[in-house]
Amino acid sequence: MPPRTHGSAVQQKERFNSVVERDKNSFDSLDDAIESYLDELSGSVPDSTFWSQQTTITRFREEVSTLHSSEDCLESHQICTFINQVLENTTAEVSTICGWVNDLISLQAYIHHQDPTILKKRLLSELEESEILDGRVITEYLFKDTLGSDIQGYSERVLTLVAYLRQYQFGTRVHVYVELILDTCSQPGYVRDLELEDINLDNDTVVISIPETHLVSKAGLVTQRVANISPETSEALEEFIAYERKEPTEISDNPLLTTSHGRASESTLRREVKQASESAEEYPVVASPLTRHQTSCIVPSEIWQCSILQFLERQ
Repeated sequence: MPPRTHGSAVQQKERFNSVVERDKNSFDSLDDAIESYLDELSGSVPDSTFWSQQTTITRFREEVSTLHSSEDCLESHQICTFINQVLENTTAEVSTICGWVNDLISLQAYIHHQDPTILKKRLLSELEESEILDGRVITEYLFKDTLGSDIQGYSERVLTLVAYLRQYQFGTRVHVYVELILDTCSQPGYVRDLELEDINLDNDTVVISIPETHLVSKAGLVTQRVANISPETSEALEEFIAYERKEPTEISDNPLLTTSHGRASESTLRREVKQASESAEEYPVVASPLTRHQTSCIVPSEIWQCSILQFLERQ
């Protein structure tokens, strides 16, 4: 049985601690968090970006007068209140309001040490439950680049794929790849980029990168986060690392998902997911009546979409 902590123990511990150190909410108040955020941002982004962020945050504090200075966090329901206030009190365009919301989500990501995409999806859940005027328009604009058109339609097929992998391909590369996408709610490319030392099976966590498409990551404020993984994923990873993972011979780094030559390519992982999803639909033990004999394949990006949906359902 391999040790539960993988990679260099010292490297793994240092990597984990460097991320969770900022993950501890040490702010005395929301004002303290804002001051820290703007201070770090000021030296990392162009002046125009900094002033835009500062202006949005100032407007937020003015509009949401119910907030108390002693609050030490920023939650989605508060951003919903802000949206409602500006819709009622201003004539701002939807695109402008959504720009403000994205600025606030960047601040929220800094405070919570979280991926802004996940925070945006959580905001979607809040918006759907609220009675905000034009809330649907706001939602469609905010999520036009990330919402799948048929996420409910392929969600059942993803569940079938997972059941198949757990029963017939447990601990294989494609199995841990799929489970990690679902558990971390991370885009497939960032799961592919995981190093062996990013995995900590002692406490069932993964250190994973936040996309640089987000300001908070691009500016270097929050570039990684710690994600929990399920016991099933942890067990599959232990099996994979012990018996299935190939030691690369041609590279100096230490990727988690490997071939004999190095890190597994995006096309290789995508092909394995599609092949497994095809096989899953032919196994009556795991395939549901709704999905059996369907010919369309699941691809990694659809698994990511389903991971966000599952995340929202757990809230």
